[in-house]
Amino acid sequence: MEEQEEKKIIKINLLQVSMTLGTYLGLYMILAYAMTALTVRFPALSLIALPVVIGIPVVAYFLIRRFRDSNSLPFFPFPVSWIISILTFLFATVLSCMVTYLYLRYFDHGAFSSGLMARMEVMMQTYQAAVSGMTDPAQIEQYNSTLELMRQSITWFCSLPASGVTKQLIQTSLLWGNILSLIIALITAKKIRLK
Repeated sequence: MEEQEEKKIIKINLLQVSMTLGTYLGLYMILAYAMTALTVRFPALSLIALPVVIGIPVVAYFLIRRFRDSNSLPFFPFPVSWIISILTFLFATVLSCMVTYLYLRYFDHGAFSSGLMARMEVMMQTYQAAVSGMTDPAQIEQYNSTLELMRQSITWFCSLPASGVTKQLIQTSLLWGNILSLIIALITAKKIRLK
């Protein structure tokens, strides 16, 4: 008798896996957003906040790789890896932006915006002092137009209600999540190895 190899069917509940991984990534993103918000009040924390924010894709990669390795799957194709990555970022964005909205709406009472405006004024005074030392009129004009554009952008951002800030955060998180999910999926995909 010939022995027939049974085809091994691998089942992954993509939504459940993505929600679990998205919860972990979302908690990390909440920490990153909190550290970023604290840098407005305490600028020295930017030394810690920047690596924490840059670590978001690294944490996402390690979460997805840990899931792949812990299940000992014989293969982990790119489409599955990409779907898990993109849904992980989606659920993490939902969780972190919901917490951000609740904080800005019910607990902040404009402290973040006023702190950002105060920090902007200090920065503008510093830049104006730097402009006073310049001699080239074209360079001074370009510098002043850049400062004015930055002032308008920060003023516009600070005038947004909590829902507006949250919408901007959602757009940014989803955009970068889509881009990063492709890269993470390429790295974590595991091909079938023929014997």
